Amino acid sequence: MDASVGLLPLPRPLMTAEVLDGAFRLFRAGILRCLPYSGLVVLVLELPTLYSTFFAPAHGVGAAIPYFTLVSYGVVFLLSVPLLGVMTLRLNALAQGLRPRFRTELATALTGWPMGLIATAFAFGFPLLLASLRPALLNSLPTTALVFVAVPVLWPTALFVMTLPAFWCDGLTPVSALVQSLRITIRRSWRTFGAILATACMVSVFLMLSIVIVWMMSPLFGRADLFLMATVQSTLFLVVGAFGVPFVLAVLIVSYQDLKLREQERRGAHA
Repeated sequence: MDASVGLLPLPRPLMTAEVLDGAFRLFRAGILRCLPYSGLVVLVLELPTLYSTFFAPAHGVGAAIPYFTLVSYGVVFLLSVPLLGVMTLRLNALAQGLRPRFRTELATALTGWPMGLIATAFAFGFPLLLASLRPALLNSLPTTALVFVAVPVLWPTALFVMTLPAFWCDGLTPVSALVQSLRITIRRSWRTFGAILATACMVSVFLMLSIVIVWMMSPLFGRADLFLMATVQSTLFLVVGAFGVPFVLAVLIVSYQDLKLREQERRGAHA
């Protein structure tokens, strides 16, 4: 089934492997159309790291960094929401076999920007909390222990993450999208958790590959070229993230439609 000629509506509920397969087909159909936006998202996400690498040492590691951290991540969140909205709307249109309309998508994303902030916070609240605690966790826990901390966080994420496609794809309010997410995932959280975990593992493999490449190239740079190493690593993260963000959104869209169909069938069977 080619996403460009209509992946939705789904003919039947899908297995987890079929959800990932459908998401990959949707990703393949929409990657070129989403790449500029996903590249901007990842570039925005990298701005705090780039600032800390190239500018923070010049000002010292004093009080300026915590203040900048709060402001920078707030700006990153504000700018990322409409970009995620445009990509979600575009992938959803492709999944339905519709031709993407840039003006319509942009107008919808900008109109829904304020409410999109709330919906995105609902959807990614737990991962964002973990990311904000990451520096403290790195100082107090070994790297291997962070894996055991991160995995349980994915479980409540499975309950709330469908708020994002519910808000953008169905045009619900943030609260209604949150209720919709809980309604369709509460009995099937293990299914959503499995899809999220598989997606996170696939994206993490490529992120780890970029880290390995930088580590292998570090002897060539030498100790005096730490900035160059940071630049190469940020560039690799940008490339991997630019492809990873549309794939994650594709997984969310297909999973959301699958869960909705399952909930409709359940209600129909009890009617």
